Amino acid sequence: MPMNNYLMRTLLFAYLFCQALSLLAQGQNTYSSRDAFYDSLEARARALSARLADISGTEPIPFNRPAPTILSTVKPSAPVQAQNAFDSLPGPPNASPPAPPADPDNQTLYRADGTPVILSKEKPSPPPKEVDSSEFMEEARGRYFVQPFVGLAMMGSEVSFSKVDYGTPTLVGEVEANVGSSVGISYGRRWKNLDAEVHFSYSHVGFDSISTTVPTTANYSVDGSMELYQAGARVGYGVPFGESGWIRAAGGFGYGKRKDYMSVSGIPVSDFFENNSVFSYDLLLSMGYEMAMGLDGFIAYRLLGASDNGKYGNIAMHLFEVGLGANF
Repeated sequence: MPMNNYLMRTLLFAYLFCQALSLLAQGQNTYSSRDAFYDSLEARARALSARLADISGTEPIPFNRPAPTILSTVKPSAPVQAQNAFDSLPGPPNASPPAPPADPDNQTLYRADGTPVILSKEKPSPPPKEVDSSEFMEEARGRYFVQPFVGLAMMGSEVSFSKVDYGTPTLVGEVEANVGSSVGISYGRRWKNLDAEVHFSYSHVGFDSISTTVPTTANYSVDGSMELYQAGARVGYGVPFGESGWIRAAGGFGYGKRKDYMSVSGIPVSDFFENNSVFSYDLLLSMGYEMAMGLDGFIAYRLLGASDNGKYGNIAMHLFEVGLGANF
């Protein structure tokens, strides 16, 4: 039994060894057959080239085979063949150019005939510019204000005087006035830089002399005065400047009570007294500065006019005022 096993193993080993030799010989024959095939192709090409040269009367095409090298005799390995096969594959197709990005602000519509119509999207308007609250008098100084004042009053020109008896002038002249005084108070409200106010004032101017033309041309000293009680309303516009300053302009109308009295020295006539209601107007230009929290010192120029009062003509006074106002 052991002898039979040994014999069987020996026969199996001999069979496998013969198979291996057969496969090795087949590979060498295949490689030799390939070289012979190429040689036959080259011989056939040479024959065809010679035949074509005979027909055309030209020289045959030379076939110069390069001398064999060590690398040319080495059989290509499988990885090299795979790489060559991969390199022979066509490359990727040319990528189409990218489409232009769509404009989000434009929309394209198409008419019935296919004509495109581009609609532009309306761009939103920028947000409104923020306004600094310190640019307004209401925010910088306060919504309400009270401004008491005192000042000097000067007539813009002489006060005309005319006394008429039974249609005939008996005394006509121009009254010269002295520098007087004024005092008053105003109360108002602001809306941003606009404002409105009501004010009350009293003005007093003394008379100094009269220059007559009727009955004679002469100059007489007089004793008298003009008093004006006025209540009025103004609308103005103010602008802050710097850190604490402001400037303001205003104008308005009013109603008042005017009293004129004059006693002429050297003329045997009675005293002249008039007391009537009058209409008034005034224009104001003022400038102020914040002296403390909520308190403003200011100076102002005011032109105050009033209608005539009986025998006394209309007047226009220049008032130069100073005051201390409160804001709240």
